[in-house]
Amino acid sequence: MKITRSSKTTLKFATAEKLKILNEILDEYAQVTNFFIDYFWEHPEIKIKNDIKKEIYGLPETWFTARMRQCAAREALSMVLGAKNTENRRKSSAEREVEELLGQEIFNDPVKPVHNGKKMTLSSQTAVIEKGRNSFDLWLIISSVGKEMKLYIPLKKHRQFLRWEHSGKTASSVVIHRDYVQISFEIETGEKKEFGKAVGIDAGINHLMTASEREFLGNDIKPLISKIKRKHQGSKAYKRAKKELSYCIHKTVKDYFKNSGIRLAVTEKLKNLKQNTKEKSESKEFRKTLSNWNYRELLRIIQMRCEENRVFFRSVSPFKTSQRCPRCTHTQRENRKGEEFECLKCGYAEQADYVGSLNILHRFLTGRYGAGFKTD
Repeated sequence: MKITRSSKTTLKFATAEKLKILNEILDEYAQVTNFFIDYFWEHPEIKIKNDIKKEIYGLPETWFTARMRQCAAREALSMVLGAKNTENRRKSSAEREVEELLGQEIFNDPVKPVHNGKKMTLSSQTAVIEKGRNSFDLWLIISSVGKEMKLYIPLKKHRQFLRWEHSGKTASSVVIHRDYVQISFEIETGEKKEFGKAVGIDAGINHLMTASEREFLGNDIKPLISKIKRKHQGSKAYKRAKKELSYCIHKTVKDYFKNSGIRLAVTEKLKNLKQNTKEKSESKEFRKTLSNWNYRELLRIIQMRCEENRVFFRSVSPFKTSQRCPRCTHTQRENRKGEEFECLKCGYAEQADYVGSLNILHRFLTGRYGAGFKTD
């Protein structure tokens, strides 16, 4: 099985003149991409890149070459198709607040995306990474842009870059930001595991991960979140605290899956958590906490580590997983009080997150696709 991993390499070694030219290219790229976004939004019959014909590339008035127009058009089409897939659309904070006040969902229609000019995705026809011939490890060469522009930007490798470089093959496209370059690698991991154990994982704040084998991981996550909340948003101290939290999440998940003997990991589909709070006062504080605890990043990291360790990754609906009794299946909100769970019907008592992890695993294994996952 092949997986894709990416590494960011800074552009700080480029001269001010080169960065000025790069920013000019990015500004023009944003305008051309937004032109194609408007066009594809009005022409829904275009659904794949092969539908973008030569006459479409020539529509915008720009000094870009045909190759750059193609890159912009392809990125625009991907953005349009992604925006029209409303199932995965992330609502803005203003939209969520309006829906919370009205008590119903009203922002379900697709919203036309806008390219902000912060990055551009270039193919190997316009951007090439070559090995360095002096004190720099690599050179990013951008050509066939227009106005006879040709940029040579020096880059240096780092530990993560070397790790992926030794593990896989460099992808043909490059994502260029204003401050860094994102290079992707295709890595062969082998087939998924045929044998091993299945675990349910409950993601939380008091415990980063609670596994169905009664393992509590990342128990120091809450103080790190509180540390972020005390910092002024956007400050250097705030960014350092966020980085510290991210490092803790990465290390906890990495250590758990390394040589763990797990074949299947099941998590919850955590969506719209900020909307599912009881009272407005609690909702505000809970939203502030969730904004600092990046649960989407946690699930992405879990999935990434599963792929690297040949572990199957699945997710299930979180509906009342913390309120259902794993012994008698009685489901009631009052079963859970904070960190403690006690079934009001049969009296079963346990730690609440552990109960959630049991229900997560049970929901998948007894569901439509769970029967095919045999474990040791």
